[in-house]
Amino acid sequence: MRIYKKQLKDKKTKWYIDFRDISGKRHRLAGFTDKKTTMDLARNLESLISCRIGGGGLTPDLQRWIDILPNSFVKSFIRWGLLDSHRTEGNKPLYVHLEEWKQSLIASSKTVNYINLQYGRVSNIFKDSGFNYFADIKASNLQRQISQNKRTVRTKNGKGRICSKVVGEASQATKNYYLKACKQFCKWMVQDGRASQNPLRHLKPVAAMSKKRTALEPQELRELLKHAQAAGKLFGLEGYQRYTLYRFAAETGLRASEIKSLKISDIDLLNGIVRLDAKYTKNRQEAVIPLRAEMIEKLKMCFESKLPHTQALKMPYNTNLARMLRQDLKSAGVDIDSNRGLVDFHCLRHTFGSMLAASGVHPKTAQQLMRHSDINLTMSRYTHILRGQESHAINSLPDLDSIPDSQNQKMTGTDGSFQKCHISAKSVPQNQKESEKTRIKDTINRGNQIAVISSKPTISNEKQRLSGMGRGGIEPPTHGFSVRNSAFVSTCQ
Repeated sequence: MRIYKKQLKDKKTKWYIDFRDISGKRHRLAGFTDKKTTMDLARNLESLISCRIGGGGLTPDLQRWIDILPNSFVKSFIRWGLLDSHRTEGNKPLYVHLEEWKQSLIASSKTVNYINLQYGRVSNIFKDSGFNYFADIKASNLQRQISQNKRTVRTKNGKGRICSKVVGEASQATKNYYLKACKQFCKWMVQDGRASQNPLRHLKPVAAMSKKRTALEPQELRELLKHAQAAGKLFGLEGYQRYTLYRFAAETGLRASEIKSLKISDIDLLNGIVRLDAKYTKNRQEAVIPLRAEMIEKLKMCFESKLPHTQALKMPYNTNLARMLRQDLKSAGVDIDSNRGLVDFHCLRHTFGSMLAASGVHPKTAQQLMRHSDINLTMSRYTHILRGQESHAINSLPDLDSIPDSQNQKMTGTDGSFQKCHISAKSVPQNQKESEKTRIKDTINRGNQIAVISSKPTISNEKQRLSGMGRGGIEPPTHGFSVRNSAFVSTCQ
């Protein structure tokens, strides 16, 4: 292999590489006007020929070099048998790879909305960054472009045409979604053998503050449903349609996208269940949600004279869902403090989780109904403390000013004898209770025997009785047990 220069017609010098391929055939490759750049090309070409002769795979350095080669060189290498066609996939324009990536998403049974959303994010950010080939993708350039992302909405202009309108800077969560979509595409390029490495593999999303949503109080939900049922048309939905939609979301905890995907055939009114297809759920698992009897009756009325393949519950455009709910709440006279959190359609799912907790449902059952993989998510984020629950919890604590009747012990007489003694049967085991009864009975018998003996009229006893008399006379006898045994008293206590 040698390099040489040649004088061109415009009096410029260009360097060429003269070499033989793996079969010994001689070729000439036009290099660059710079000698050093041409020498680097010759060295990499020699390494490529050595790899092909040895029968081994390409080294990572060689693969990276091929990824950034101009298409003219790649086509020549393929024609000369130095490269396999599948090794040069990365040299195709990015829009070709994006279309094929989109087809792979379709083949993986992703939803149409998800595919269009991911494809749109990647294609738009690559276009704004000026990336035309995979080799053009630079992590720093992509980060800079994502940080400049703006939040846009689709609206009508003065002429009634749909257009995009910038309403502010995109949230950090939105920026993370763009980065994840781009990383997903680059990862697919490597897994499909189109690229040697993922240029975005080291980028990590920035932690974003999750939206604090509120949960409607039961009375607030009642007021909302009462108003919607009697209200007129709003955002293309009649009042009874909004009533059914709100109540269905609050009693099943389904997300807006999941409700939108439901067809009448997915709701089994006979068995009272809702079946969600796996491709429409967030965790990509089929779900079965039970329905309340009242909800079943409402749905029967809504589904009359409708075909099984039609949409079960009519919904407005995605961006109008929150507006519709807020307007209905305002019309119903429900004023929710902004400090409680964001009010949107997803807060009905939070309401569902909070009502489960307030009803005493076991946390594991609530987790299953919410379809969460982590019970901490169910208990921390989706379970809100409803008003009155904290006061009820405090009021349920024991009263520290009074003693329960079961522990009261009244004492009468001047010698401290017990008038009434309570022994709790629940707190004493059966065998211990029987032994205590036997011991008390024996004590009483012994006391009676002593009393009988001491009551015999003897001279010594009479003298002792007379000597014990004082100015106040003889102390009146105390009714009750004749012998006050200390063991018996401690037992009563």
